[in-house]
Amino acid sequence: MIVLTLSVSEPKIIGKGPINIMPPPLTSPLASLVIPISIPMNIRIMPMNTSKKPMVTSSLFMLPISNAKDFYILIANTNAMEFQDIVMKINLKKLIIIPVVMLIFSILIVVNGIVNHSLPMGFDLKGGTFITVYNAPSDIDLKEKMKELGYDVKVGKIKSYSGEVGVTLEIPKFLSTKEKEEITDYLNSLGIERENIMIKDAEPSISEKLLKDGVKAMVFAFLFMGFVVFLRFKTFVPSFAVILSAFSDIITTVAVMCLLGIELTAGSLVALLLLIGYSVDTDILLTTRLLVRRGGTFYERLASAMKTGLTMASTTICAVFILYLASSSIELKQISVVILIGLVIDVINTWIQNARILEWYVERKKK
Repeated sequence: MIVLTLSVSEPKIIGKGPINIMPPPLTSPLASLVIPISIPMNIRIMPMNTSKKPMVTSSLFMLPISNAKDFYILIANTNAMEFQDIVMKINLKKLIIIPVVMLIFSILIVVNGIVNHSLPMGFDLKGGTFITVYNAPSDIDLKEKMKELGYDVKVGKIKSYSGEVGVTLEIPKFLSTKEKEEITDYLNSLGIERENIMIKDAEPSISEKLLKDGVKAMVFAFLFMGFVVFLRFKTFVPSFAVILSAFSDIITTVAVMCLLGIELTAGSLVALLLLIGYSVDTDILLTTRLLVRRGGTFYERLASAMKTGLTMASTTICAVFILYLASSSIELKQISVVILIGLVIDVINTWIQNARILEWYVERKKK
């Protein structure tokens, strides 16, 4: 039998075996309480509002002391408490500078790209011709061969687990039917079978309409998202925090794409729309845990939300990364790499930026 004396607010980590807790003298005398524990636990005696029921979650629960009206014993898994202790050491007031600086620089990068027309655009959004060649002889330099025909092309590679399976040639202009036939005949003369040559194009007018439709879709997504979030929480600050976090995710992801030279394509627009949905999910998780759920301090609820959210993010990142490695489709690779960038950025914007706004909101409500 282990005898442990605890103060009202002092937590102690104890070992295995039956535990005899001897609370110190309080406003009313407390008898000892014997609790058999088979795994390492963290035990804490804390004040309890008797009007509220004990909280029960998957990682921690509370036991009222049978002959005490104003105190209970908080029992939680040691690992959960260790993660909670780490979160409680976080200073959101200092860390908020990270997402703020990221957002400011991202806006400057994107605005500069729009004004100077330097945003990297894919052929399906700016118009042009895209040629895919499979099983091309390895000793042929297709970039040089196409230059002999008078075309300055951008060459890419299609890879799978077995190695390189094809080559892509991007021509930044719309080709006529005659020009396409000339290119096909020329590639065939180099030993490439006609069935291994695929040519698709995008007229500038269609590409411009596709880009406008994509932008409209994102604007409407933000508007409807904001409306639904406001209906859910019915207060301005939490709703604004969710929308700001989603906006920060999108604008920062586009800025990183600009810096890395990743082209904005129809596939990447789809990925950005998916990011909006994912961002809202994590932000609503955080807001619900902090503002709707009761019990525990702000940082205890933040730790609970963060543990769930980071688990979601890590599993999603792993799944998308496997998709990026396993896929030989250029479109799937474009979508997966944009989602990967956005998921990493969302971790910062949700668990620092949004959390700090909600912390300020909670503190302001208490005053």
